Amino acid sequence: MKKRRKYLYSLGVAYYPEKEMLRLQKQAMLGWQFVGMNRWGFLTFEKQPPMAKKFAVDFFEGELSEESDYIALYEASGWHYISHYQKRYYYFEGNLDAPPIFSDQDSYQERINAEQRYLMKRAFLVTAIGALLLAVLYSIKTIWAWQDNAVWSFVFGICTGLLFVPAVVAIMSYLMGKLYKDRATYYKEPEKIANRQKVVRDLLLMALAGAIVGGIIGYIF
Repeated sequence: MKKRRKYLYSLGVAYYPEKEMLRLQKQAMLGWQFVGMNRWGFLTFEKQPPMAKKFAVDFFEGELSEESDYIALYEASGWHYISHYQKRYYYFEGNLDAPPIFSDQDSYQERINAEQRYLMKRAFLVTAIGALLLAVLYSIKTIWAWQDNAVWSFVFGICTGLLFVPAVVAIMSYLMGKLYKDRATYYKEPEKIANRQKVVRDLLLMALAGAIVGGIIGYIF
C-alpha cells in the first residue's frame, strides 16, 4: 500500500516564510500537495499528481469577523485558500503567474512588524503563566518541601525559564532582522531571499546568543 500522506517539520513560518513556501512548491512538483500545518508544527502533505504551482503565507491580525472578506480578497487576486494555522497564518496557492501577495515594500515590512508585535505579546503571555506557576509553587513551599523532589524541582526550573521567553524572542527577532535586513525588498521575488536563508547557521547563532544570555542570567541570579 502506497503512502498517501507525509509530514515535514516546519522551518518556522514566523522567520522563514519564503523558504517554507519554496519547500511547498518543490513538494507539489514531486506530487505532494500541502494541506496544512498541525498544532505541533508539522506540515501535512497528501499524495496528488505533480503540479507546478506556487504558495504564499500571510500573517492575519484582523478579527475573525473579517476572515471571509480577507480570504475573498486573495481569491479575487488569483490565490486560493488552503488552510490556516491558529487563525493567524493563512496559506494560499496559485498559478505560477499569480501576482505577489504584497503590492510594495512598505506593506510587506508592516506585515513583518505586525508579526513581531504578535510574537512578543505571546511571549509575555507565556511569561505571565510562568510567573503564576512560580507564585503557586512558592505559596505551598511552607507546607510541602517540593524543592526536595527532583520532578518538582525540574518543574520549577521550567517555570523560571518561562520568565525569559520575551528575551529569547527579542534576541531571535533582532538576529533575524540583522541577518536579513533587506528581506522586505524581495516582496516581489521571495524565492531570492529564500535561497539566502540558512536555517542551520541561524540556529547555531541563536544558540550561541542564547548561551551567552543564559550565562549572564545565571551569573546574576
